[in-house]
Amino acid sequence: ESEMYQLSHMLTEQRTLLSTLASSSVAPPAPLESPQLEVNTEDKRINLLAAIAEKVECCASLLDNKGRGLCHEGDLLELDPLENTPLHRVHAYLLTDILLIATWISNRRGPAKYKFQAQYELDSLAVVNVRDLGNVRHAFKLLAFPDSRVFQCTSNSGKKEWLDQFEKAKKAKSNPDHPKREALSSSDQHLLVAADSIDLSSNPFGEPEEGEGVEENEEWLREVSEDLDVYIAQRHFEEAHSLIEKTRECLDRAPNLPTNIEIRRKLDLRVTSLISALKAELTVSSEKSFQGGLRAARRSVRLLNLLGKSTQACDLFLQLCTSILKAQLKRVKREGATVTYVKRLGGIFFTNLADMTREFYGRAFPNSPSSASVFVVWASQELSHFTSHLIKQIFMPQASITSLAECVQTVRNQCEQLCELGMDLCYQLDGQLNPSITRCLVEARDKLVEAVKLRCSEDNWRRCNLHSVSAVQKLNTELSENGVTITKYVTGDFWLELTANTVAFTKLYLSLVNDGLRLANSDMAYTLDRVFYDVLSAQFKHLVASIKSDKLSAQRSVIFINASFLLDCLIPVCEKRFYEHLNMPSQKFPQLCQEYSPLLTESGTKLTSVTGYI
Repeated sequence: ESEMYQLSHMLTEQRTLLSTLASSSVAPPAPLESPQLEVNTEDKRINLLAAIAEKVECCASLLDNKGRGLCHEGDLLELDPLENTPLHRVHAYLLTDILLIATWISNRRGPAKYKFQAQYELDSLAVVNVRDLGNVRHAFKLLAFPDSRVFQCTSNSGKKEWLDQFEKAKKAKSNPDHPKREALSSSDQHLLVAADSIDLSSNPFGEPEEGEGVEENEEWLREVSEDLDVYIAQRHFEEAHSLIEKTRECLDRAPNLPTNIEIRRKLDLRVTSLISALKAELTVSSEKSFQGGLRAARRSVRLLNLLGKSTQACDLFLQLCTSILKAQLKRVKREGATVTYVKRLGGIFFTNLADMTREFYGRAFPNSPSSASVFVVWASQELSHFTSHLIKQIFMPQASITSLAECVQTVRNQCEQLCELGMDLCYQLDGQLNPSITRCLVEARDKLVEAVKLRCSEDNWRRCNLHSVSAVQKLNTELSENGVTITKYVTGDFWLELTANTVAFTKLYLSLVNDGLRLANSDMAYTLDRVFYDVLSAQFKHLVASIKSDKLSAQRSVIFINASFLLDCLIPVCEKRFYEHLNMPSQKFPQLCQEYSPLLTESGTKLTSVTGYI
């Protein structure tokens, strides 16, 4: 028993000695991570990715990227981005460099539970928090141009976990050395200090060089692409352009480092996306409404100009103007009189064209000669289309020359408002209308000549009895408005020295002169002069034939009075109005006076030299 006691005492002393030696050891502590532990961590990562690849069909390439790991996973409910209605349940895997979306397999066979649906690179993915509203709660939005997807979590804490994991994964991917620096123990920090002292030897003054530290100080540059994706998706185009300009200025000052080159490459891609979005804003489609008009296009046009895409902006702007004009003109229905229809049609066309001219030169493309010439060509084409449609509507066989004259004069007056804006299209309008007007005048001349011949065949050369003083006053007022006075040809209370045929012809001829001068322009002076000559010459030919007739010898004095009225009263008035309207003298009215002035003599011996009707 005593021996056993001694043995126990010796063992106790040895145990105490070993404990003392262990506590007083000066050997350095074992490293935090042994090689065996690193091997175990790598095996765990590979096994985890292999398990995901086994669960998700068509996803065997997860192991291809070395260093890829799982950050977070969970079930989500996808919602319609427009109507916020549930679509289907998905299972999402957030890895270190990608986001994997998989759908559930309803009738699965085998180990796979999900089917691969989509994969997004974290560099091109933006995550936006969705505010709780109505039935949409605990949701967030993924923006990956051109897609936009909304997912709903089961709780607010679940959504917060997803957003936090997205932020951590993005920061870890943009700065891959950050986790390693955090893992260094405090005992190794002296190595970094020593390295820093060696690097500082190249710059003895310790001052930062120009452009140095842009990558560290300008942390917002790393998130520029994501911010631009959000701005473009939310249609905040002005903010996107401001951020682009700010980034360009910063990159221009920064050194040509690989990181900055990559940022510039991503920036160029976002600029292309912004340009595409702005062009889509201006693109015309059947689904778009023109309610906003040209004001809705100001922002897109201005930003495209700032981005150096003025030519494309100009083309799209003019296409939009064309569509607006067509939509406005289609609303004008052919109802009522032709003159009323033309007033409404021309008013809409030229008013809109004037507004577009002000918008183009004043806001969209000021001080741009190249764009201005393009706009003039476009306006000329639109006027050509409008005039072609107008000709088909008003120049019809049954249309009267009076209504045609009123329509043409209305359109000309409406077109003149563009001259106040520095764009004169009246010459083009007249050039397109002149052939139709000429044809109309020739047809009117032929009809009037036939009417004159018919009336002359029934003329008995008797003085006209108006039967009342009021009728005489009414006729005198009607002719006086056109510059013709018949006071000296009134005898008694209501008798005229003129025949009914002469009075009717005077009214008809004055109407022709008025309408012809309203229709024609200076380029048609010769044609109009010839038409006036032909119609009046037909009436004079009737006078000549009547004087030469032996059956009408008793009425010869009445014939001379009517000839005197035409030569002394009617022709001077028409000649004066011709000069005032066209600003050039008539060649045919003096010719008529010269040819038929012998009618004023008592003898008809000189009438044999009268020029025949052509």
